Amino acid sequence: MQKIQARYYTNGRIRPVRLIVMHSMEAPEKPETAENVARWFATSSPKTSAHVCVDQNSAVRCVDDGDTAWAAPNANADGLHIELNGYARQKRADWLDAASTATLKNAAKVAAAWVKKYNIPIKHLTPAQVKAGQKGFCAHVDVTRAYPGTGSHTDPGPGFPWDKFLAWVKAEVEGKPAKPVAWSRTLVYTKGKAYMKGADVEAWQALLDELGYDVDVDGLYGADSTTATRKFQTKAKVLVTGTADKTTWQAGQKAKGEKK
Repeated sequence: MQKIQARYYTNGRIRPVRLIVMHSMEAPEKPETAENVARWFATSSPKTSAHVCVDQNSAVRCVDDGDTAWAAPNANADGLHIELNGYARQKRADWLDAASTATLKNAAKVAAAWVKKYNIPIKHLTPAQVKAGQKGFCAHVDVTRAYPGTGSHTDPGPGFPWDKFLAWVKAEVEGKPAKPVAWSRTLVYTKGKAYMKGADVEAWQALLDELGYDVDVDGLYGADSTTATRKFQTKAKVLVTGTADKTTWQAGQKAKGEKK
């Protein structure tokens, strides 16, 4: 996943993650909106941020999962926040047009990884449940209603298709087991060049994630994948390069076998 670090956030967390909070960017449904809003968080935004920005063709990391985004008062310390391109004024039909459907399916992949990582139930919480400390999904407006007087946001709006979105999240979580992928090429990240992508990248990321390394399983070999690979190589006592060559791949398979 591409990363554009937000300017305003808090290092670490004071509470365990329990909420996945959905927001609308109040920005156009265009394929570059996630990148544009992420850059806004990084440079000229007021004191606000989110963990991931999503549009119909990309997801951009702005704040690491282990850090606290400044996204919704009273849901920052224990929340993970997704910004979607689009507007709170959209009706259900607008959220289910081709562009928004693609955005929601991309967001479902991000959310599914969090569901598995933090054991988050796939259910839409009411404001009362948010305030009571339950785990699950909610909208920014649910946080506003749970804690009156701390904000006025109503996104992503009454037309947001929770039934469809949560079904897509569930489908991602319950997806078919991935077929074993054999090593076929060295995975390398070079700053300023296009990411290497594909099933082998996703398989390597999934292996790192299974072994306990913090990496997004998104099929794009970028800076975070390189960092996680370096950490694994250090522990595995193989040459530390940040590239997933055949020796590193084989060491990963061995570590996976020893873990079982």
